[in-house]
Amino acid sequence: MNLLALDTSSAACSVCLQIAHQEYSSHLIEPKSHTNTLLPTIQKLLENSGAVINDLDAIILGVGPGSFVGTRIAAAVAQGIAFAGEINLIPISSMEAIAYEAMQKNNLENIIVVQDARMDEIFIGKYQLDNQKNLKTSTPIQLQSKFDKIIDNDLEIAVTGNASNSYLEALNGRFKIRPIKENIIYPNASFLLKLGKKYYSDDLSIKPEELTIDYIRNKVASKATK
Repeated sequence: MNLLALDTSSAACSVCLQIAHQEYSSHLIEPKSHTNTLLPTIQKLLENSGAVINDLDAIILGVGPGSFVGTRIAAAVAQGIAFAGEINLIPISSMEAIAYEAMQKNNLENIIVVQDARMDEIFIGKYQLDNQKNLKTSTPIQLQSKFDKIIDNDLEIAVTGNASNSYLEALNGRFKIRPIKENIIYPNASFLLKLGKKYYSDDLSIKPEELTIDYIRNKVASKATK
């Protein structure tokens, strides 16, 4: 199984390549430089592995939500490689990668991911592991400005993400929050790849021309007026 995973929906330019059973990865925090960084990073990992594009079985793409520009950069590169190599894409939410990494590193069964959406809003989603330790989405990702819609009053749950601190401050002790040792703020392609393996095994890939990106918020410049 030869897979390439990439995500530039955040400040991180994250790439992970698996050739056979060997992984090669790069996770660089370089805001606003993804255009110049992503392709050279992919090329370097391919060279290190001794592989070429035609060796790939699929490309796993982090599709946000996050930076509109960053998400489009990764999508364009992934589609270009997929067309060139005649291979399929596996789109996965970047927030799933954050959730999965946080649960793995903190030994959790469920978690809430809260990412900054700017304009005084957040992206928020709730995730859990099933009996087979596969990641499941408990609630669809929401864009909201109020911070108390998704937590059950009687549920102790952990929170992670780059907006988790402000989220916890807004809750002001109203709910039982489980503390975690390691907060995950950026999607990491290594964990995106781990999720993508299951998608690939279940034959859940798509053709590159079928890719669509759900930005959650479609209005970039300003919030909708009521």
